[in-house]
Amino acid sequence: MRRIVPLVLVGALVVLAGVTSAVSLQQSRALTSAVRMDILCTNKVGVKPSSLVLSCADANSMLKELRWSDWGDATAYATGQITWNDCSPTCVSGHWKAEPVTLWAWRVRDERYTRLTSSDPRRLSTTVLTSYPPS
Repeated sequence: MRRIVPLVLVGALVVLAGVTSAVSLQQSRALTSAVRMDILCTNKVGVKPSSLVLSCADANSMLKELRWSDWGDATAYATGQITWNDCSPTCVSGHWKAEPVTLWAWRVRDERYTRLTSSDPRRLSTTVLTSYPPS
């Protein structure tokens, strides 16, 4: 009888640990899916956008082929391409250029990323994604 009590106790602890892990995993997935981002140049909100227009008037610069990681954490990261029209000699007859880029979406407020920064500040410096004032 003395051997059965420790085995039952260990079994109960193993089951409790499994249930706790499952609940924790479910909660972390719920948090990840809850964070959104205001999509530049639109009135839309999305999750892990695959592209973003940077120059709203003429779409002469864009972020494309974005692949996001760590979405839902304090900072989300994406890699992709930044493309732009060199507008030389004019934007109509200009040439499209492209470079690899890394993005950081950060500062979560009300379950939305409010800042976007790139590895190429010449093309995209820190951008405010919502109406929150910078601090």
